[in-house]
Amino acid sequence: MTAVAPEAGNILYLAAGGIGLLLLRPADGAVIRRPIVWMPLLGIALLAVAYPIGAGSTSGLIGVVFVAPFLAVIPLVALARTDGAVHLPFVPTLSLAGSAGAAAMATNEFLLTGVERAGESVANPIHFADVALALGFLSLLGLTSNKGAWRYAFLLGPMFAGLAIALSGTRGAVVAEVAMAAVAVILVASLGLVQRRTMIVGALAGVGVIAVALLAGLGQTSAVQRVLVDLGDLARFSLPTDLSTSIRLNMYESGFRAFLASPIFGHGPLNFVAVADSLAAVPFGAAPHLHNDLADFAASAGILGLLAYAMLLLAPVVEAITAPDSAHKRGVIVVAATLTAGYFVMGLTNAMFGILTVTVVYTAICVVVAMATQAEA
Repeated sequence: MTAVAPEAGNILYLAAGGIGLLLLRPADGAVIRRPIVWMPLLGIALLAVAYPIGAGSTSGLIGVVFVAPFLAVIPLVALARTDGAVHLPFVPTLSLAGSAGAAAMATNEFLLTGVERAGESVANPIHFADVALALGFLSLLGLTSNKGAWRYAFLLGPMFAGLAIALSGTRGAVVAEVAMAAVAVILVASLGLVQRRTMIVGALAGVGVIAVALLAGLGQTSAVQRVLVDLGDLARFSLPTDLSTSIRLNMYESGFRAFLASPIFGHGPLNFVAVADSLAAVPFGAAPHLHNDLADFAASAGILGLLAYAMLLLAPVVEAITAPDSAHKRGVIVVAATLTAGYFVMGLTNAMFGILTVTVVYTAICVVVAMATQAEA
């Protein structure tokens, strides 16, 4: 739902998690042994220690609210826990529908208004693109949880996401999709999930799809044009030269300076941006964050914050790797690692954890990965 109605999706998900927390039973405590549960809990605990110390007041604990959606993972994973296997017939299909919905919304908005950055009717175009990308690749679980030739329809998920991203004008998501595709291909090949002939045919088909998309005008969309300009700047000047990139680079540098000023506990969740601004070579003024997850966690909570970030980000991968062997385990590892890589890359140019919608989507990914590790083959 977050692809087309983020507020409704967030409310329903968080309400389910909140009610679930109240209904936990003693027997559900067993789920804490799973990485998908204890790693986010450890991350939250590290922030709960760093934030008040960095802020110099217990008011710093308010920052834990930004990652509180991870608490919903506990009851939802407990709810999915069974003595046998879990069957996931609809999750990949719903994810595919979400990415298709995002593509439809972006196309409709672009055709009706001619806006340069589609997605604003749903959310911030950046967050809109991030959610579409996450759902598009999450739908690839359908390749492992379904049988028959029709399962290849789930490959449409990243394609739908790519269209939504191109129309949204979000450069970071374009780079992230390329990185995610590379991670997926490398892991699929290294884990021997498909034959070499299939890989070659798939690669040729991918090139064909891209060629058709470019002929249809994809290369003229805002995101693609902005990436091409950036690539030209990289070739000539080693760095992009547009104003947006300059502001972000200034934020990253000042965030690093803020980290060095308080490397253990940071400056707290409410003051770190102001501290970074005061240390910037060129002050950038008021901002909600530093447009980079690493900078945000480092400046706000120091080394403890970076450890917390690692715990939150890597939980799905560790869960998938440590899961019992099954016929579909390798496929779940590929999807989990690909989504984790995507969130990391997207987090290099914009805040991810702490932004409600994209944080909620990631916690939902955690729940789905936990379910998929015990799903029926």
